[in-house]
Formats: sequence, structure tokens, C-alpha cells
Amino acid sequence: MGPAVELWKETEMAKTKTKYEKLCEKIVLWEDKKTKKAKRKLHRTERGVEKTKLKALQRYTEDNERIGIIVASARAHAYESQMKEELKVKQKANLMRTTGRSPSTCL
Repeated sequence: MGPAVELWKETEMAKTKTKYEKLCEKIVLWEDKKTKKAKRKLHRTERGVEKTKLKALQRYTEDNERIGIIVASARAHAYESQMKEELKVKQKANLMRTTGRSPSTCL
């Protein structure tokens, strides 16, 4: 039962890791997209009068701060979810070791 449990644990951990790596990639892509959009908007409105330039620059900095807050929150949530999921897998593997039974999803 030991090697089967270890194999199951490793595959579940690998699945979890790839899942959250993809999520982190999505977060980075979203951040890049939003930052570039804010930068384009700044350049577009910067062509106008000085007052408009100042407003545009202020809006750009506010947008970047908001984007940073959202990204930090998303990363923290993803990390927390990953840790919880990995903990569940480890607990399930320990339970399988102690009871000698495999879960219904394990071969």
C-alpha cells in the first residue's frame, strides 16, 4: 500500500502545482494587459493640454495602484488555495497509510 500511496500523493501534488502555476501565469498576463492599457490611455490623453496631462498622469498612477492591489490579492488567494489543497492531499495520503485503504480516486 505504501508505494501506491506515495505515487498517488506525488501525482496529486504535481496536478496541484501545475494548476496553480497556470493560475499565476494568468495573473501575470492580466497584470501586463491592464498596465499596458493604462499606459496607452496615458499617452493618448497626454497629447492634450497641461491640465489634462496632470489628470491623465494621476489616473494612470491610481490605475496602477489598483492593479497592484488586485494582483497582490489574487496571488495571495492563489497561494493560500494551493497550500490548502496540498495539505488536503497530504492528510489524505496519511489517512491512506494508517487505514490501509485507498480512496475511490486512487487506482
